[in-house]
Amino acid sequence: MSSETPLSQPPRTETPAGFAQPQYPVHGPAPKASGLRVATGVVALVIAPFAVLLVGVRLFARHMGPSTPFLGWMNFLLLVGAVGCLVTGIVILAKQRKRGGTTPWLVGSFAGLIVLGCLGLNTVLANGTPGGQAILIPCALAVAVLAALVIILEKRRR
Repeated sequence: MSSETPLSQPPRTETPAGFAQPQYPVHGPAPKASGLRVATGVVALVIAPFAVLLVGVRLFARHMGPSTPFLGWMNFLLLVGAVGCLVTGIVILAKQRKRGGTTPWLVGSFAGLIVLGCLGLNTVLANGTPGGQAILIPCALAVAVLAALVIILEKRRR
């Protein structure tokens, strides 16, 4: 008989075979996310509403250029990239303690869609949306570069 009381023993769980195994804490709390990861999420959240606004202006304003399938696809790329940046920016900020994963890859890809859509609009339209693409391209490139830095630095830490 053991002299230990039940309170001093670690909690046990039953396995399917009926053997009791002690449950010990594996790790302490995970360290906070890097500043680059948080910055990626913040910048993605900032450019997403602006890109949605740009698409809304392009779709619902008169005299914004011809209505062609190519411009429709470029607006679609902008809209998908904006919604994707919004969602992945929220996920990055909500799961700050998580390392790795596919979220930096996704936010970088969605920022790339925004850049592709803006470049497509700039090649076809001489005027485009005044100031829209000129502001959105550098911001989307910043998100893509920050996401790439997060991916590279987290790969090195492993």
